[in-house]
Amino acid sequence: MDQEPAPQPQPQSQSRPTLTSKPKRTVTLGACVACRKRKSKCDGNRPVCTCCAQKDTECVYELGPNEKPSQAMKRKNEEMQGELSNLRQLYDFLRLRPEEEAIEVLKRMRSTSPDVPPSQRIQELADFVRHGNSLIQQRLHTPPRSGPGHEPFRPVTLPPLRQALDSSGTMESYNLPYLGIHSMGYDGPATQRRRYIQDLPARTDGQSSLPRPTSIEAILQTPSSAAADDLVADPRLGYIGNWTCVTDDTGFLAHLFTIWTEREHVYYHFFDREAFLADLSCGRGDFCSELLVNVVLLSACFHSSLVKDRNKPFSETSIQTSFYHEARRLWDLEKDRDSLTKVQAGMIFYLAMAKYGRDRDGQRFLLEACMTAQNLGLFHYEPTHNCITPSHVSVDRWKRARAVTAWAVHNFQLSMSITYSFPVIIKNLPSLPIPYQDTDSLFRSECELHTILLDCVGIMQDYEHTVLQDAHSIDRIEGCYSRLRSWWRSRPDSLDPDKHPSQVHLLCAMQYNVNIVKLFRPVVDRKTPSEQAAPYVARARCVISDSLREIRRLVNLHDTHHGWSNAITFVIHGITVASFGTLDDMSNRVSSPPQTETDERYGGLVTCLRALTVLLSYSYYAQPIFRLLTQKCKTLGVKLPAEVQGALDYCTSEEWTKKAAELVSSQFIADTRSVSNDCESSTMDAVISRWEHFTLDDGQT
Repeated sequence: MDQEPAPQPQPQSQSRPTLTSKPKRTVTLGACVACRKRKSKCDGNRPVCTCCAQKDTECVYELGPNEKPSQAMKRKNEEMQGELSNLRQLYDFLRLRPEEEAIEVLKRMRSTSPDVPPSQRIQELADFVRHGNSLIQQRLHTPPRSGPGHEPFRPVTLPPLRQALDSSGTMESYNLPYLGIHSMGYDGPATQRRRYIQDLPARTDGQSSLPRPTSIEAILQTPSSAAADDLVADPRLGYIGNWTCVTDDTGFLAHLFTIWTEREHVYYHFFDREAFLADLSCGRGDFCSELLVNVVLLSACFHSSLVKDRNKPFSETSIQTSFYHEARRLWDLEKDRDSLTKVQAGMIFYLAMAKYGRDRDGQRFLLEACMTAQNLGLFHYEPTHNCITPSHVSVDRWKRARAVTAWAVHNFQLSMSITYSFPVIIKNLPSLPIPYQDTDSLFRSECELHTILLDCVGIMQDYEHTVLQDAHSIDRIEGCYSRLRSWWRSRPDSLDPDKHPSQVHLLCAMQYNVNIVKLFRPVVDRKTPSEQAAPYVARARCVISDSLREIRRLVNLHDTHHGWSNAITFVIHGITVASFGTLDDMSNRVSSPPQTETDERYGGLVTCLRALTVLLSYSYYAQPIFRLLTQKCKTLGVKLPAEVQGALDYCTSEEWTKKAAELVSSQFIADTRSVSNDCESSTMDAVISRWEHFTLDDGQT
């Protein structure tokens, strides 16, 4: 019998069952919107995927063909940046341009076809503002300089964000249309950031991590586009570089002036803006000067995130210090000269020094500004030789500029007198009528307020001679209180902080209540009120408590609507009064209130503390106030929120304390209740000088 041959070993691969291979799955980068909602598998076919074709539904893709999600994110950021920039330009155009030009844009807005997408219509309106109106702007603002190196006006062209992100080499140069502005290529914005932007590392020069306030605008809008927007809104700012030798970066200078207008001038109204810009663009010196421009830029640096070390006074690496030295040099050159611009510069110089925490040093600038104003006849009812209108200036513009300056210096020195507890410098009203009778209701309203405050300031500062047994003293207090309340109730609806909660309206409302607190403070701070005076002391406490509650409400409104990263820095005063007043109110209670944010007083105090932690990141003077406030909280056993700990560690460090003792020269009194005991030892420089000898744990103030 024949044997069958032995089976031969088979390869391993042939020993397994054969599997049917599936077609390779197509990778779809991005499913359409409908498939994502249905959680269906989308094959990515365009313009309509198979699934949508079968179900007869609309097929829309958020990603472009062969576009990755990261690329789509860049594209969306570019679109958001473009739309934000367009909206900002439209807003600034409507706010800053003459009424007839603004009305033309409004007409175009209202003529929008319903078929046009909103983003497209916004782009068309922005293009009209940028380019369609450029011929009008050129006719209105003829450049004063010409010659080699000075290019004619050209449309604005900025590098797209997507191209900037994707580019690995030098991009095409993007030119801006105004004199003195450098062509800005790929390294333009980065160079500017290296020069101006303040980055806050964990520890740099002994500085611990401070809050870095951000906003969607700060994230999406580059410095270069912000500068271009400022120049488009008012091309006259293209000439600001002619008035300073600190830097020739016109875009940066225009940015500083614009942000200063929004964060300081809007509240203080130091000068007639139109007269200033007209002279700035034409090279005249009646309403503009190198001194005034450099002081404005110095003060503006506090408000710009592009400025390095803006919360470190006199930093050698900050351009702000260069503006300070240039302004001081120009001030000395104008020592024996009287002019409107010197009055205005003196006020702004004082404010800048106060923000440095050196209001004592700034006093000389304010005193000289007031003296110059009197020399110019702004407070004299008899005509002087300084009242004569220059032949090249219209009578209306001259009168308006003088009136604005007179009322600005009157309001400012009176407000600073109340804030920093020094005697009023000018004790009579301006000889000129309040300007802007048909416009600017805010400035006129503030002038009316300070007319009342001039009669009240004596009571606010009269801690030694307020005799509560004297009916005359009580009548004076009640008379001022009644006038203040009547003024507040008569304000136009356009200034109502609840209906129109802009930063300046909220600040004005805070200051109104601060003035009421200061009016009644001497009454409740008397050491031993008599039995006869007790009822009126109780009334004063009630009025103060109501005003403090209102300030806390306004602080919460500000926190909700605006945050604190771009605040008008004078808001620190209202926050300080509310904070220390609230602590006094809490300490006077028989039983301790629940320290939770549901308690109105404690919640308001926490909001004030959080606000200061942001403000101190760009306003140095908020730092010692924050430390003093947290110190008092600790003394009274008030719980501090965890998020303020980083700022607290920084402001209580040995290095910070030593520098503060060297820097601060201030007569500001934060804890007003201590005034009745010893005014001089209660000033901030006196308090800080004592900090060198103890730590926060000592619980002393």
